[in-house]
Amino acid sequence: MANTKHEDAIMKMGFGYFRDSILKRLGVDYEFVADEPTELIELQIHSMYMDFTFMTTDGFYVHFEFQTTETERADLQRFEAYEAVTAHKTWKTVLTYVIYSGGIRDAKTELDCGLYTYKVAPIYLLDYDSDKIFSKLKTKRENEEPLTDEDFAGLALAPLMSGKESRKEKIKQAILFAKQENSVTSEKTIAILYTLADKFLKGIDLQEIREVVIMTRLGQMIYNDGMEMGMEKGLEKGLEKGMDRMSLLISRLLKEDRLDDLQKAVEDKKYCEQLLKEYGIE
Repeated sequence: MANTKHEDAIMKMGFGYFRDSILKRLGVDYEFVADEPTELIELQIHSMYMDFTFMTTDGFYVHFEFQTTETERADLQRFEAYEAVTAHKTWKTVLTYVIYSGGIRDAKTELDCGLYTYKVAPIYLLDYDSDKIFSKLKTKRENEEPLTDEDFAGLALAPLMSGKESRKEKIKQAILFAKQENSVTSEKTIAILYTLADKFLKGIDLQEIREVVIMTRLGQMIYNDGMEMGMEKGLEKGLEKGMDRMSLLISRLLKEDRLDDLQKAVEDKKYCEQLLKEYGIE
């Protein structure tokens, strides 16, 4: 269960950074109002919050939810309640899309409400093929073409898609492609992928991904922290502790959309330590 919760949080991270690119890749192509808040403020129903809601230029809201488990009746009732309250507060139409990861290929998307049927539009990540993403990017690399935001969005989602490779290999390939460019977008993509690896892989598989990440500026930050702690506690234990600290810090910064702070932490050791203290990470 813990892993599915982490997967849900990681999906929200990626969605927050690559909204338009991810939606286009998933076949949802709306134009959104640039100055509209990315989430409806103060919309609360019994302490339950909507994942993401955006206003379109056509004057209606599009609401997105993330599911890593099968949809229960209670989930659909919650989504319908969100729509009803949003419509009541704004006098706007609301459309709900549910993005399914967690290996889900089919889910309940309709709710019998007596005189009417409530429906959500499902998007299954397993309907998308990570092999096609990697094949396309291999061609771009051979032609020395730069990666676009849509490419990076695809890399961030690739480990949750279908494909011939194992999840470890998908994460590894995605990191190797993201490493081709030295940019904030590249770093945040690698951070998301590293967080996925840290939550889903164990032992030698996780170590292999860590070795791939170490060749990046983000990885160097993780490695250096581990080396310093290793001098105090023994190299192996220190490296492990340092990586755990950095993984937690990266996850916190990503979740709170503090990309500038993440970038600065990668480049400035003192600022990194300041952030660790701020979050109480020892």
